[in-house]
Amino acid sequence: MKRILFLILLSFPTFCQSYKVEVGSNITTYVFANSAGTNPLSLRAESGLSLQASKEFSLSKVFFLDLGIQYNQFNNVGDIQNIPLSYSTDFVGLGLGVGPSLSLGKGFALLPKVNLSASKMIKGNQFNLNRYVDLSDDEQFNSLRTLYGYSFELSKQVNNQLGLFVKYQHLDSYNFGSSTLNFIPSTFSIGIRIRP
Repeated sequence: MKRILFLILLSFPTFCQSYKVEVGSNITTYVFANSAGTNPLSLRAESGLSLQASKEFSLSKVFFLDLGIQYNQFNNVGDIQNIPLSYSTDFVGLGLGVGPSLSLGKGFALLPKVNLSASKMIKGNQFNLNRYVDLSDDEQFNSLRTLYGYSFELSKQVNNQLGLFVKYQHLDSYNFGSSTLNFIPSTFSIGIRIRP
């Protein structure tokens, strides 16, 4: 049995693995619709912090998969009947991305990927009428969020172990029901890739 398991493991290709750490900024738009299908709030995109640590797997010579943990602030500002309000939220979750690596020469590569993220709010507040409202009991915010989208990563390999990259990612959350709140974050980040 041990020999069979050993032979099976040897028959799989060796997956090149690297670790990635990135920091950036989310610019998040809230799209809210009430049961009548209208948006009763005047909301504007606001920035927030984005952090991610992931492991990158090589599925083939040109196809890569990222799997990692994420911390995101999805914030927003706006007003309702000229009364200012703001939203400040912190989300933690898992992210997955898959796509090819397109060599541009001289150590540069472009990595377009399809992305999926699942996040849960760990803290959230709404500032309205000079008071803070805790959002932890609000179903619009405290439910598990799934976001779908794409990213483009431009990387430069510095040496065999170290690479640098800049990344743009766009995601959308789609929640349906009698009343919905959807997040649309666009993220700009920089990071490093380490191959042990």
